[in-house]
Order: sequence, then C-alpha cells, then structure tokens
Amino acid sequence: MFALGVIRKPHGVRGEASVEPWTNSAERFEELKRVTLVSPDDALTRPATIASARVHGGRVLVAFDGIESPEAMREFANWTIEIPDEEARPVDEGEYFLHDLVGMQLVDAAGTPRGEVIDAYEGGGGVLLNVRHGAAEFEVPFAADICTSIDLGAKRIVVDLPEGLDEI
Repeated sequence: MFALGVIRKPHGVRGEASVEPWTNSAERFEELKRVTLVSPDDALTRPATIASARVHGGRVLVAFDGIESPEAMREFANWTIEIPDEEARPVDEGEYFLHDLVGMQLVDAAGTPRGEVIDAYEGGGGVLLNVRHGAAEFEVPFAADICTSIDLGAKRIVVDLPEGLDEI
C-alpha cells in the first residue's frame, strides 16, 4: 500500500477531515474514490469512499461517505489514507518514491560499500537518507552532488560522500 497522507483532525461540522498530504500533488485526492484508512499502529484498516476533496491552504479537506460528523471523524485522527501501489501515479525521470529508496545499498565510485538505506524522509533542508554501515548510523542528504547515480533495479546508489560524513 502507498500512503498519500494522514488525517490530522476534523474540519467543520459535516465530518470533513483535515489531511496532511504526503504527496507533492495535493490535487491527487480529488481524483480518488476508493481508499483504505489505516490506523497509526497498522492494526486496523477500513475501506472508505471519498465523497469530496479540496485543497485548502497546505492541507486537503476530505469528506468520506458514511462519516458525517466531527465526532465520527475524530476517531480517525492520525490514520493514514492509502491506495494500492499500482494506483500510485508514475514518477518522472529523476523522481523517486521515498519508500523505494529504503533497502538500497550505497557504494562509492570504486564500488566500496558505504551502507544501506534504512529510512528516507523529508527533513528541514530536503530529503535525508538514514544509512546503516555496520554498527554506525548516519544521515546523507539525497542530493545530486552526493547521490551521483541511482539504479532502482539494482537497488544501488553511487555516492560521493563528503569526507567524514559516515564517521559522525
């Protein structure tokens, strides 16, 4: 499953949800009908149908069929809105889904292993890769001058790490 956003709180009196989008195209919610709501601990899921969606500031206001009050929507705070992977929009050349980067091996230009990506997330200055190399963990900015070649098929990223970055 592919998470498009997280329900933060009810909005208004008709049971709309204020959703924090995790996609760079918030309008994507307007194209969807059937989604799955997933609890924060992944233990519960609920199929849902989007009745309406509209971008409002930095959030998306989403109404679901059958959830018609703020009280009912409050039960879904912090649940994610997910779709099957095959329904995700195709990425453009040079674009990557963050979850696709997890598990990739980092190597330098000589082919020396530099670690494995164990997490990828948006940081204050852009995307960061959390890398494990042996017992050590460090963060690598996902930037073109550092991550010089990305091969999703081979699950490999060629990196030019600034000296000492992997020793911090």
